[in-house]
Amino acid sequence: MDQPKPQAYCLRRLNPLNGTLQVFESDHARAFSADGRRWEIQVLSHQPQGLWANTPLGDKAFFRFGIWSAAKGLKQVPINPLFDIQQMIDAAAQLIEPLQLALPHLPFPPGDPYELWSLDENSAQPIALLASVVTDASRQSIEASRWVAAQQGDFSFISPTLSGKQVPNNDSHNPRVHASILEAMVRGRAGPNHRRGWFLRQPGEPVLACDARQSSPSADAFPPLPLSDAWEHPDDCALFEEYLDWKAPRLLQLPQIPDAWRAELEQRAVKSAIEVERCWRLYPKILDKQLLNRARVEAKIRTSAVNE
Repeated sequence: MDQPKPQAYCLRRLNPLNGTLQVFESDHARAFSADGRRWEIQVLSHQPQGLWANTPLGDKAFFRFGIWSAAKGLKQVPINPLFDIQQMIDAAAQLIEPLQLALPHLPFPPGDPYELWSLDENSAQPIALLASVVTDASRQSIEASRWVAAQQGDFSFISPTLSGKQVPNNDSHNPRVHASILEAMVRGRAGPNHRRGWFLRQPGEPVLACDARQSSPSADAFPPLPLSDAWEHPDDCALFEEYLDWKAPRLLQLPQIPDAWRAELEQRAVKSAIEVERCWRLYPKILDKQLLNRARVEAKIRTSAVNE
């Protein structure tokens, strides 16, 4: 009997936004990649039996098996010898073979249509995308309630607007002050109860609210990016623009961005040439190839100069 064809799709990495994760999975193994080159291979297997023969098999779960790339092949991680290692080797090999054939088709199509949005406290308009999942059942595992601009250990968002007002990014209590101010701006729109809602959004289909108590907004009600561009105060508008500059190379990995916005993001992204070089393989569309190629050349020159 023929094996079912593996599924290939991408997931958005959200809250904080960090591009997309490519997924390639079969019934017995799966692979993840954040850059389209290095793939973490996981294999479905029983928990190992104990040392005693009458110990029952544990439940099946996915276990990390190794890192694979087309250039270097599979580097297997140390495996508990109580696993059925040959079964794991076979499952990994059966996944890697079609994965190699799928690489030219990167990035994979989106596979996470269920979206959790932070909503305006008064109008219920979507403000910021908090999470996305593959299935309706997966929504139960998501706890995100507040929008996050950057990870706690990431201090790289520096706002020229705030710096110009003599607001330091690092004070005695917080090494990411500018990100915290941006987060407060976005979260404030949702109110003290962090108003939010789940929606099913698929191209060409009406938006469906997942909660019967929630009305279904029109598709036009959703911002074209994961964060609303509708801000009234000039300082808020400036912070939004600076966030776009900072995240542009990662935002370009997202599918279904309108071309007008994609063109603008490309112009912003090339200011961060090294980040473009890291991210471009997973761009679903490139409008100005010459522009991005120049940025990639710049990144290679700068990287080689540092390594000399």
